[in-house]
Amino acid sequence: MKELTLPDVCEAAARAGINERCAGAYLHDIRGTMQALYSSLELLGRQARSGGAHPRIEQGWALARRAMEHHETSMLDAFRALTLQPDKAGPVEIAALLGEVAHFLRNDAAAKDVRIQVAAAGEIRVTADRATLKSLLLGLLLAALDALPDGAELPVSIDRVGHEAVIRVGSHAGCAPLPLDAPLRRAGGRIPAPDLALLFADRFLNAQGGRLEIDPETPPHGALRVYYPTVA
Repeated sequence: MKELTLPDVCEAAARAGINERCAGAYLHDIRGTMQALYSSLELLGRQARSGGAHPRIEQGWALARRAMEHHETSMLDAFRALTLQPDKAGPVEIAALLGEVAHFLRNDAAAKDVRIQVAAAGEIRVTADRATLKSLLLGLLLAALDALPDGAELPVSIDRVGHEAVIRVGSHAGCAPLPLDAPLRRAGGRIPAPDLALLFADRFLNAQGGRLEIDPETPPHGALRVYYPTVA
């Protein structure tokens, strides 16, 4: 049986908390892809029963294949996240991943009338465990989203500075400045979920040659920056 270090335990707890918070979003995505699959198969069945022309049946089958592929992707992503399965490190287009995370959180944002504004300066590639990096970004954006008042904006940008990708979350109300080991020393061992997500992000980024910086003074709600080394 694998032995867990304290950082391992912190990461597992942080990712479990993020997944619990995202349960509704995962369920919404899976239901959506399942509905698309049902609809495409129903259309294909109607075309076949009505003796439709061969090209129309082929179009219906192509639609059904795409729906099955999307559903499979949605199911596998949810499985990897909810079971904390790591991915092998590989190339990741981080601007696209950030857009995927923002889209995934669309219903949570809509519930608070918060607008997530993502700005990306072209394609930026990094080498990363995609599942863990996605979980990290989910945790950071959720912490910011949950702390914002209703009707606010959550600006998120990504750019390349030298040999690093820089993600800036322009609002991060309530976040604490570094060092992030401080939550582990809290009396009674109680760690707020946002602090735990920050601790997980800080440790992961440091292990990859990146870093996390927090500026609580930037108006109106502080700012958080993620630095991650890019690849050519």
